[in-house]
Amino acid sequence: MAVAGCATSAPGGAAQAKPGVVKVVAAENFWGSIASQLGGTHAEVQSIITNPASDPHDYEPTSADAIAIHEAQLVIINGVGYDAWATKLAAANPVSTRTDLTVGDLVGVAPGGNPHRWYDPDDVRSVIDAITADFQKLDPTDAAYFETPARDGPEHKPEAVL
Repeated sequence: MAVAGCATSAPGGAAQAKPGVVKVVAAENFWGSIASQLGGTHAEVQSIITNPASDPHDYEPTSADAIAIHEAQLVIINGVGYDAWATKLAAANPVSTRTDLTVGDLVGVAPGGNPHRWYDPDDVRSVIDAITADFQKLDPTDAAYFETPARDGPEHKPEAVL
């Protein structure tokens, strides 16, 4: 009984985020790093795969990963078959208030194509623009914070993104 009173999720979906802070889960740390830089103090970013020796193709997600994706407001998945486990977790845990950003879909690369989209500067720019737009949609009160001039403040280093 006591455990039921300690739930961290809002009924029917994503966890209640701190006001003015978007809760983000990225399947891989390279996309999580970009989201963290863009979100600054207005984003709480968790990357599932952080070890460069881990192969996203072979990664076995944990129940904690499933919970993180379920509670996120924004989930960033590489797609293109690179992290199929993340796509499956997001599909198995649908939340109407969550935004799922799949990089392969965004940049038009179909399954079987080259999944290494972080090496293409144009694709990275598209992801930056999509994450920025998602932050503005998820936190409309602070939308101006996510605009490029606001990101040039001391807590943001967008030049490190590209």
